[in-house]
Amino acid sequence: MSLFLFQWAVMSALVLLPCPNARVASVQADPLVSAGDPPAYAKVMKKSARAILEGHPERAIRDLVTLERAYPDYDMVHFLLGLAYGKTDQNAKSVLEEQKAILLNPKNEPAHVSYGIALGNTGHFRKEIQAEREALSLNPKDEVAWESIGWAYASLGKWSMARASEETAIRFRKEDSSAHMILGVSMTHMGFPEEGLSEEKEAARLDPDDQGVKRAIAWISGILHPVKTRSEDSGHFNPILSPENGTAPPGLPNSLSTPSQSQNPAASGLRAPVVGH
Repeated sequence: MSLFLFQWAVMSALVLLPCPNARVASVQADPLVSAGDPPAYAKVMKKSARAILEGHPERAIRDLVTLERAYPDYDMVHFLLGLAYGKTDQNAKSVLEEQKAILLNPKNEPAHVSYGIALGNTGHFRKEIQAEREALSLNPKDEVAWESIGWAYASLGKWSMARASEETAIRFRKEDSSAHMILGVSMTHMGFPEEGLSEEKEAARLDPDDQGVKRAIAWISGILHPVKTRSEDSGHFNPILSPENGTAPPGLPNSLSTPSQSQNPAASGLRAPVVGH
């Protein structure tokens, strides 16, 4: 496998959202390593990337922390370490590592994307939007950045903006189940539950095991076919912020209502920066 294809494979597997949705990255970044890099650096980077791909980010963190001491000026070390931290729900550390990567290389597109997702995971949705727009300034067709912006807008309850962002993401990649899921929720909040349910069904077709999609389908179905004994106000329910196990993450109201613009929930368990399936 060429270095470029290896990096593309890493990014395709590295933008993973365990709860409630998964996103598939279409980022085509510079290779993790290049021909002039020290052999020791290249070996550890490839090993760490494969550890993350295989679901062992803690192993990658051990190796990358050591590598970071030896090569602190290599932006891709910080980038990959940020991904690994995100996969272990250490999103504050992920933010810091991606910041370092961007400082070293402002044109590191995947670092901007991962930085934005990590910011969203810590509840800083407006900052997430800003970070993803930086990625789009480098590549206007970055589907993951568009999907992430839509997620952030939906988390803020800005449904029309979320809809527009996800429709753009889907134009670039129709198979993004997460984009369809957020689009469906947004359309439902805008008063189009039938169309919203159609989007959720497409998301379910693309990812039958996604618990977030299942929750969204149940929510929209309840709107279309209300049960009289149901006491909660489903109009305020936001499946995007609902954890797959049904319990609210730290900082999220027990009602699972859409947060106001002043709220900043500590949603570290909602997403893990950068990886898909």
